[in-house]
Amino acid sequence: MNVALLGVLPRFDKQNLTGNGDHKGHPLYCGLTLENLTDRRKVARASTAGQLHMRDAAAKLLGIRESDLDHLVRAGLLTHAATARSSWNKHDVVLLYRQADLDRVSRSRRIDWAAVRATPKGRRSPLAALPTKKRQTAGR
Repeated sequence: MNVALLGVLPRFDKQNLTGNGDHKGHPLYCGLTLENLTDRRKVARASTAGQLHMRDAAAKLLGIRESDLDHLVRAGLLTHAATARSSWNKHDVVLLYRQADLDRVSRSRRIDWAAVRATPKGRRSPLAALPTKKRQTAGR
């Protein structure tokens, strides 16, 4: 499946376009329903919100360093939405972050974004003070 579609299709659920069941945990959509979709604004919103970004691009979109993005992930404020295999090394898994999730975290009032963005390279990030999210163990 095209990586661009991986991010867009799940957004259709948010736009009240329900799938027709699932296959291996991924929603299935009726091709005729998608073909007859005429609300271009709804498609554009889903397409924008579902766009997937690699780690470096996600950090750039937020206007922060990649190490700051790592702090957001560690604190549980941001999680990857999908994975892909590297085109260079098929053993490497690349984490992909959804635009809607980046938009959500960028609106967080828990973070002083001006201070984070003003922190120069080589200095400790204000995000380093965020508590680490506790991992849930299976069966609990």
